[in-house]
Amino acid sequence: MRINIITNVRKETGLAQDVNIIRGLLTAVFDTNLHIQLVHYLQPQCQEGDFNIFLEVINPSLFAYAPINIWIPNHEWTYRTWVPYMHMVNEIWVKTHEAERIFKKLTPTTVRYIGWTSFSKEYSSKKNYFKALVPLGKNINREIDTLFDAYVRLKQTAPIDFSRLPLLNIVSHRAIEIPQEIENKVILHDKLSQEDYDALVVECGLCICLSKAEGFGHAINEAMSSGCSLIISSIAPFLEDVIGESNLGACFVASRETIENKDLFGNFVSSDAASLREILTEYVDKSMTEHKNDSEFMRSVYESTHRKFIENMKELLPSIFYIQTPYSLTDVMPKEDSLPNVSIVCVTRDRRVFMPILKYSYMIQSYPEDKLELIVVDDGDDPIEDTLFGVPNVVYIRLDEKKTIGEKRNIGISKAMYDIITFMDDDDVYPNNSILQRTAMMLTTPKKECAFCSVIPCYDICKYSSFMNSPPLTLSMSERVSEATLIFTRKFWEERNFGDTQIAEGDAFIRDREHMCRELSPQDIIVSLVHSRNTSSRKIPNFKEPNGCHFGFNEKLFEMVSEIGESLKTEHLTE
Repeated sequence: MRINIITNVRKETGLAQDVNIIRGLLTAVFDTNLHIQLVHYLQPQCQEGDFNIFLEVINPSLFAYAPINIWIPNHEWTYRTWVPYMHMVNEIWVKTHEAERIFKKLTPTTVRYIGWTSFSKEYSSKKNYFKALVPLGKNINREIDTLFDAYVRLKQTAPIDFSRLPLLNIVSHRAIEIPQEIENKVILHDKLSQEDYDALVVECGLCICLSKAEGFGHAINEAMSSGCSLIISSIAPFLEDVIGESNLGACFVASRETIENKDLFGNFVSSDAASLREILTEYVDKSMTEHKNDSEFMRSVYESTHRKFIENMKELLPSIFYIQTPYSLTDVMPKEDSLPNVSIVCVTRDRRVFMPILKYSYMIQSYPEDKLELIVVDDGDDPIEDTLFGVPNVVYIRLDEKKTIGEKRNIGISKAMYDIITFMDDDDVYPNNSILQRTAMMLTTPKKECAFCSVIPCYDICKYSSFMNSPPLTLSMSERVSEATLIFTRKFWEERNFGDTQIAEGDAFIRDREHMCRELSPQDIIVSLVHSRNTSSRKIPNFKEPNGCHFGFNEKLFEMVSEIGESLKTEHLTE
């Protein structure tokens, strides 16, 4: 069984622990014939697997590499622009009941509550209840100013209680400004090894974690496993999933304000400083016996929820992760003898210099020649029909009036003979399998009505440098589409034409129809050429030195694009 775990793994994060948890569970349940591949989520393609598991992040271009796609999101890091992807996966597994409520409202896809756990820290019966662990780490949702405010106010209004407050051991990977009045009550740990952090968790008798939002809560779950008492914010994951109904040993700080997160899911819940002051005062009034009882109870809560999670997952995994035949992408692609006829549409205006590239890209295609036609729509002042002599199955459409790119695309499609339409830009290189790859991937089971790339390999023909253009995943799927790679059915176009626009015409074309689309890896589909006449926007790196062409151009092609690049540089200098 081959399983791809796709995520953004960074050391010393809860996400790194999530990877180890799911890997450990899979290994424990399927101890033989199991191959787990860790894939960075920004990769546009990966090895074929029988299952894809996406942890927190998601990348639709990887869906085709496994027949079953499972997403385990953290809702507070799930962008609202990702809603269309929820309909494209087979199941969504959630760690908290809050996430379960959120996702069930958004998608008909199976949403399965599984809970979650953390690796246990060493349990100690010799806790120092005058030392408090404050785990901030890299989490930007953790509140520290509210805690500082409570300490400062208690020093001003109740100096005796302040003197008994626990020493705050703040573990943070970001800059923290400590109020001068309470400096003697704070130790800042900005660089702790894992061994030193674990020792600190074991020593501290209290964990204070005020968080505005959480996908689960590894920090407090680890603290519980070591027997720490808890002072924590009143957010749903802490109340419902980590602690549960019983709260002996856990004190919840009242909420001050709830603000809807406009970009991500869930709400930001801030903690009330007055409530925190009251809880801190109650904490220092507890006897040593009460503290020890709290520690024992916290450990028992961790053990109970951990055991329940492991037992449930050992039952669930075999019911989901089983295969009859190993998955092969080739097996679900259309066979060569069933490939459909395809119309290629290219729109152009005064781009004579690039016509050799268009002609080259079209002529080298491995797709059966008798199943292709090339339609060129030209509204330039310098007609380029003469550059197309000798090109088979070409249709040249000359427009007397200037049109937008969207209008020209519609004109070209309306003149197309075939029911599968794809695009070629005149200034991009399309490898010989570009049409074959796009057609086969769109028609791969389950068939889609449209397909495209979003991550694009780029080669700057004036600076002799290569790079990858990757639109932010925070953008919606429709905003990330590369029009130069689109392929779609006539029916898809008839239901909604391209808009009368000069740029980003693909956005409106697929918006709200994402479930009918498939995102593709750019491998074997396109290399976009960057130059002074580009009409689409790209984030171009600031190259200090040329890094060369990394895309396997043969000598003829490299010479061709280099000559064009030099001519454009000369043209730019004489303007």
